[in-house]
Amino acid sequence: DQGLVARILVPADYGLMSLATSFTAYTEIFSELGLGAAIIQRPNPTRNALSSVFWFSLGISICFALACFPIAELTAYLFHETRVIPLTRAVSVLFIINGLQIVPANLLRKELDFKKVSIINFTSVVASCGFMLLLANLGAGVWTLLGGHLFRSTIKLVMTYAFARWMPSFLFDASTARSYLSFGFTVSMARSLTYLYQNSDRFFAGRFWAPPTVGLYSFALNLAQLPTEKITVIINQVSFPAFSKLQNDPVEFNRFYLHALRVTATLVLPLFVCGFLLAGDLIPVLLGDKWLPMIPVFRFLCLTQIVTSINAINDFVHNAQNRPRWFLVNSLGLAIFMPLSFYFAAQRGLYAMPIPWSTTYVVLCAIWILVTLRKLGIPVRLYGANLVQAVLATVAMAAAVLVVRTGWGMLPDGWTPRLLSLGIQILTAGASYFAWLWIFDRQLFHEFRRLRAA
Repeated sequence: DQGLVARILVPADYGLMSLATSFTAYTEIFSELGLGAAIIQRPNPTRNALSSVFWFSLGISICFALACFPIAELTAYLFHETRVIPLTRAVSVLFIINGLQIVPANLLRKELDFKKVSIINFTSVVASCGFMLLLANLGAGVWTLLGGHLFRSTIKLVMTYAFARWMPSFLFDASTARSYLSFGFTVSMARSLTYLYQNSDRFFAGRFWAPPTVGLYSFALNLAQLPTEKITVIINQVSFPAFSKLQNDPVEFNRFYLHALRVTATLVLPLFVCGFLLAGDLIPVLLGDKWLPMIPVFRFLCLTQIVTSINAINDFVHNAQNRPRWFLVNSLGLAIFMPLSFYFAAQRGLYAMPIPWSTTYVVLCAIWILVTLRKLGIPVRLYGANLVQAVLATVAMAAAVLVVRTGWGMLPDGWTPRLLSLGIQILTAGASYFAWLWIFDRQLFHEFRRLRAA
């Protein structure tokens, strides 16, 4: 959907949307207060406890929705852009929608009912794609992006209640809600700090750059994050409830951790490396020539997303074992060093912005991985051994793609359409990658089934 919509919209639309949600996106994350994680981590929450959490979360969501109106004025003042005011105010509806589904959505995840979760996500995404294309063709501009988000969230809300078959009772116990909040608030603070460093790049970009340039960077980052959002997030949604169930069984816990690591690496490594290799053909074919300036940025962001995907599971490990403060400390370190790096990079222009991701961020993630392995008692060599086959398969895939590209490059200019060349390279990448795994690591396919069964 992003490719089709991006062909109609312009970079400035994405830039305005990025500016408009700079602060509301944070409050959207904070308003959940980690209560979803608390529901999943607690062994047997009662109906009365869940109802108390529901009413508390709904009340907080309404407060944050009202806060969008002064936030809109603040956003316009900081970025010197009054067009963000109505956009930011409209985001208030999302707070209420999200507050209504915190309990039923996390009950589905807690019970590992991911078939229903997948149906909800797939249906809402497909429906919102059609809605966004309609808005884009009607000339809605930046409202296409916000409208699609609102439409998707509404469909998810309706379907979540239909599948969960849960309704709150008219009961509120402040002490019960407070017990969930004690765990959830720490998780929420850590997520808030995570949001701070993850969006500080766009904040400083908005301060130093014009909206079209912000749009180029924002869309490059969004596109590079697609495998993380569509694959890694799903794996972690499975992993956190599974980790929570295994928190008192260290042997099985560690075994599942390594399984999840292997599956994640196997799925995301080829996608990110293909993004790096094929960006020169992929972006003009899918998005059009107006997006060509973002190709170098997109390439390097793809590589740093490898670290993001592999590292993400460690946060859930500590939360599942009732160590949310460790997650908080790690997020604090990132929230200190990443914004400082982005501040200096933003002043040097668009092509300097990936540098903090590939230096400061990679170092901090490596430290977090080592801390997690030491706590779990997993040797570094065993951790690396579970990545070897995915790395070797990716290297073989990259070599095959480069050979094919060299062959096509020897043909006369204009002899083959760019779309055909891109298609051949993608088919080569997929065939070579899966051939390597089938020959040298066939056991991995059983690992996929094991993760699904967990």
